[in-house]
Amino acid sequence: MAKHDLASRYIGTIGGPLWAILHPVATVVIYWAVFSIGFKAMGPSGMPFVLYFVSGLVPWLLFNNTIMTSVSAVTGKPHLVKKIVFPTEILLIVNLVSETFAHVAMLSILFGVIWYYGYEPTPFLFQTAYYYVALCFFVIGLSWLLSSLQVFHRDVGQGVAVLLNFWFWLTPIVWTNDMVPEKYRWTLQLNPLAYVVEGYRKSLLHQQPAWADVSGGACYWLAAAAMFVLGAFVFRRLKPEFADVL
Repeated sequence: MAKHDLASRYIGTIGGPLWAILHPVATVVIYWAVFSIGFKAMGPSGMPFVLYFVSGLVPWLLFNNTIMTSVSAVTGKPHLVKKIVFPTEILLIVNLVSETFAHVAMLSILFGVIWYYGYEPTPFLFQTAYYYVALCFFVIGLSWLLSSLQVFHRDVGQGVAVLLNFWFWLTPIVWTNDMVPEKYRWTLQLNPLAYVVEGYRKSLLHQQPAWADVSGGACYWLAAAAMFVLGAFVFRRLKPEFADVL
């Protein structure tokens, strides 16, 4: 019986991280089969579609998964929240760190795909660290905001799931920027995730420096800073009431 319990715990320990990798890999295979094989789709300048898609999907998954787990970070751990000395803000950062491990694993898979298609690694690869930090800054602020609202309105999580579905299709992951009429392309700068997704592609595929897009970077950091400040303000304002509500 003890051996059975030990085996169950072992499987449960590795099962979570394993599914965190297998699920996005399955998603990649499905999109590759539908678009590359079925529709014969290609990325910009004849780039293999799977390269274009996966390089945009990897940062999106970090964003999507972190937000989904962070929404219920406070409500899911009332025993910690009710301890006055416990800094509940850390719960959201812990979620981000946890998702980062899956992010690194997906990046490793992406590097393998890039190598398979003959793309040579360049120093621009290290720019992904900048875009990762930029994304984390935005994610932490949004996570603080949503997790604090979830304490008082338990349907926030369901609304976030719907919002993320729309957000995915508003971000150039499956489609390209060229599909947007030129006079409307400025609207892409209103989507912070578009800056990060394109940043990963610039670093891994196009070998373009991050400082080449000054206006896009300025718009992103203004939005990220605003979200960080707003999230921190709302979380700290509502935090004293968490224990009473939970």
